[in-house]
Amino acid sequence: MSIVDKGVAEIVLQPVRFRIIKCLQESKEPLYIEQIAERVDESSRLVSHHLDVLEDLGLVTSEFKITNPQHNKPAAARFFSLTPRLTTVLEEITSAVSMKPSNDKSDLT
Repeated sequence: MSIVDKGVAEIVLQPVRFRIIKCLQESKEPLYIEQIAERVDESSRLVSHHLDVLEDLGLVTSEFKITNPQHNKPAAARFFSLTPRLTTVLEEITSAVSMKPSNDKSDLT
């Protein structure tokens, strides 16, 4: 059973989650929720929810570290990064969408 059949592709391709993934791909280092929320222009609460979903699927991982903000005092935060499993999932999604469509019109009804 493919990730498309399991619904993983739908979860990954949800627009906010996909923007979060792109944000983490573009970052050279792990990011904490507030950094991600700012970069994807969403609330930190919403970003936190989507990161939890991605982490439950094993697509991101997190660890607690101390932040180093420029204007505030340091605080503990969960820093997120992508896992190698995400690469596999994205490759499977790419493969699924690049498949040649069937000429059987009954699939469309």
